[in-house]
Amino acid sequence: MASRKDIDALGAFLEKNGMNVVDPPGEYYGRNYYAVYFTDPDGMKLEAMISAPPEKQNIKKRKSAIRSKSAIRRKRKKRSGA
Repeated sequence: MASRKDIDALGAFLEKNGMNVVDPPGEYYGRNYYAVYFTDPDGMKLEAMISAPPEKQNIKKRKSAIRSKSAIRRKRKKRSGA
């Protein structure tokens, strides 16, 4: 993918179309690795990612994104009964 915005757009597209998003768009394995993990209709786990330093953004916006990601994970755990 060309940018983090592309990863975010794909994550939104997958959610909108009812695909199983395993891990929402976010940083994994350090700040330079940004990805979304999802499964195809056969259950195969797939990933779209970019490996590049994050674009500069204000701290308030970043903290908000981190809180959103945590809320999504809690919601998924509730649905799965975990």
